[in-house]
Amino acid sequence: EKRKTGVLVLFTSYYMLNTVYNSAKYQLSSQGYKALAQGKDGSRTKLINILKKEKKVVLFAADSFWEGVDVPGDALETVIITKLPFAVPSDPVIAAKMDEITKNGGNPFMDYSVPEAVIKFRQGFGRLIRTMTDSGIIYVTDNRLVKKRYGSVFLDSLPLKADIFSSEKGFY
Repeated sequence: EKRKTGVLVLFTSYYMLNTVYNSAKYQLSSQGYKALAQGKDGSRTKLINILKKEKKVVLFAADSFWEGVDVPGDALETVIITKLPFAVPSDPVIAAKMDEITKNGGNPFMDYSVPEAVIKFRQGFGRLIRTMTDSGIIYVTDNRLVKKRYGSVFLDSLPLKADIFSSEKGFY
């Protein structure tokens, strides 16, 4: 049986998801892939079922797909994390938490933003590895993973050793 070559592309904003989806869907279609986007092509359950059952699917997804998506086996072979999943600091709840940390003498970025983003990053990573026999490739296209000091916190959080490959353009 041919491999399914399912791809899950995780975004941190719907604007970027829609921009990339709209520019890539025809190219993907011309190469035999079915391009699907969260918010455009059906419910979360429908999109996950298509990814599980059909071959050559690229699913562009955002927030709710970073966790709780269970696609074991070869139906999902590649996960692309487009940006490290930092919360939006202007969100009132996030801003309040960060203000409280500052008032208590802490560093809101390192004490709140980074740990919260690491949890979500691990959840995104976990979309690919669901069972002991699962394997695949994860691409992280955010060069902060290797260019910023806090990038090591993300890499050190992974449950297995990750090989980091860097290109001159900064994609990993």
